[in-house]
This record gives sequence, structure tokens and C-alpha cells, in this order.
Amino acid sequence: MRTVAGRAGGAAALALTIVLSVRFGAADFPLTAAVQALIHRNGAHDAAFVLWELRMPRVLLALMIGAQLAASGLVLQAALRNPLAEPGVIGVSSGATLGVMVLLLIANFAGSIDSSRLDAYDATWMPLAAQLGGIGAALGVYALAWRNGTAPLRLILMGVAVSAALYAVAMTILAGWGSSRIEVLLTWLSGNLYARGWQHVLLLAPWSAATIALLPAILPGVQVLSLGDDAAASVGLDVERWRLAAIAYAGFAAACAVGIAGPVAFVGLIAPHLARLAVGGPLARQAPFALLCGALVTALADLVGRIVVAPAEIPVGAVTALFGAPLFLFLLSRSSR
Repeated sequence: MRTVAGRAGGAAALALTIVLSVRFGAADFPLTAAVQALIHRNGAHDAAFVLWELRMPRVLLALMIGAQLAASGLVLQAALRNPLAEPGVIGVSSGATLGVMVLLLIANFAGSIDSSRLDAYDATWMPLAAQLGGIGAALGVYALAWRNGTAPLRLILMGVAVSAALYAVAMTILAGWGSSRIEVLLTWLSGNLYARGWQHVLLLAPWSAATIALLPAILPGVQVLSLGDDAAASVGLDVERWRLAAIAYAGFAAACAVGIAGPVAFVGLIAPHLARLAVGGPLARQAPFALLCGALVTALADLVGRIVVAPAEIPVGAVTALFGAPLFLFLLSRSSR
């Protein structure tokens, strides 16, 4: 009963958020014009353009990005047996950010991009650059933490150190970029869906589908890992192989999202906690609700960022950080009680 109620409530909240995200924004239209634009894309021209070309792709991107970050956080928290684990802890976010920064730097010097118009850049290679950076950082953390095996605590400590180093390198590149171009890059670094369109949806969709498709395959081994290394080994699980697989999966899931939107804070941390509180049980039961929560949190944060200071915008990453920190503290206090 708890599982059914939790999923039904989450689905209803997500559906409402999607409707509000498509309906409201800096440009306002009468309800009849909005409905006509949704039904007939060529109906009310201005409304149709805003709803279908500006808002709809942002909503879809928010849903995919949130689900991917939630999947990454769910797997990491179980595999490392740490409720504070999320993509940034093992260097994925910083590595993916550095990968994209290096790509943009090379493209800028090659003359194929004006970094003052980053929103106009053909982002075809950004998810791939982010994956190389994020997965490379995660695997580097694993290699550096290896001492005849790895331990979750050592992985996390090494991840924090590597993440700080990679972020410092990214900031060094940013500092040398030039003051006339730094603003738009800082906006991207804060996690942003501004000027994202259907080309970005089409770029991310295959990676998002792969993330969700691979999740059922990785969950059984991760579930056993969550019992502890000794218990997992006693039932015949290859602990190190599955931990490496979990880290690689988490890196892949999060890095794809970072490549499109930049680092979006707290989603991968909060969504698994919401799933545990709402439905509980094994990971296989938590996973669908965790993905739903990740999508809901990201879409809601993007909606808030678009309407609070309209016509200006607050980056979605800034909103998730602003509201994610107190929400996470509340969840921790409730869990302890």
C-alpha cells in the first residue's frame, strides 16, 4: 500500500509540474491560446513557438537529466554504503565539467565557436566530452584508491580530493578564457537549461535510454554490495568487479547529464533518499520512484528558476542547491528519528 501510494503521489506531482512548466514562463498567454497551441502546433503562432520550441524541450531535458542523476546517486549510495554519496563525490561532476571545458577551449581556439554565444554552439560533442571526463575521473579515483582492493571510505576520500583538483583545473581554464566571455561559461557551470532545444533532446535521449535500460542489470549486484564486502563475498559476489561496474555506471549516467546542462547539484543525493522514505524495500522497488523523484526535482527547479525573477532566469543548478540543502537536512533528521 505504501509503495502504491508513494508512486501514485509522485506521478501526480510530476504530471502537475510538467503541465505548469509548459503553461507558465516569462511569456504569458491566455489559457485558450495555450491549449490551442498544444493541440494545433500551428494555431496561435506565438504561443505555439514558445510552448513547442522553448518550453517543451526544456521540460523533457529536465526529466531526463533528473532521472539520470537519480540513477547515478542510487547506485553510488548502495555500492559505497554511504547515504551522502552522489556523482560529485567520486569526481564525476568535476571530470565531466573539465571534459566539456577542454572541448570548448579547443573549439574556441579552432575558431568553430564563439564562447560569448555558447547557446548557439552545436553541442553534438558535449555529451561525449563529458562522458570521457566524468567516467575517466571515476575510474581514476578507483585506480588511486586501490590498495589490494578498494574500500568505500577510501574511495570517497580519494574522490573528494580528485574532484577538488579537477575543479581547480577547470577554474584555471575559465580564468584564462577572458573576462568578455566568462559570464556565459559561469552560467553553464551553475547548471543551466537556458537556450536548450530539440537538438539537445535528441542528443541526450539515446544516452538517457541506455542509462535506464542498464539499471536493472546493475541493481542485483549493487544490492548485494550494500550488505557489506564480507557478506557479498560470502555469497560468491566478485566485490571489486561489481564495485567497479557500479562506479562506471554511475559515472556514465551522471556525465551524460552534465554534458548537456552542466553540473546540477543535489539531485543525485536527494532523489534516492526520497525513494527510500516513500517506498522503501530493495533497490529494485526504489529505483522507479528514485528516477521519478529525480525528474520531478529537476523539472520543478527549472520551473521555479524561470518564473521567480522572470523575464530573467535562475539556473536550475542554483535552485536545486538552494532548496536541496535544507531539504536534505530535513530528510536526515527525519531518518535519524
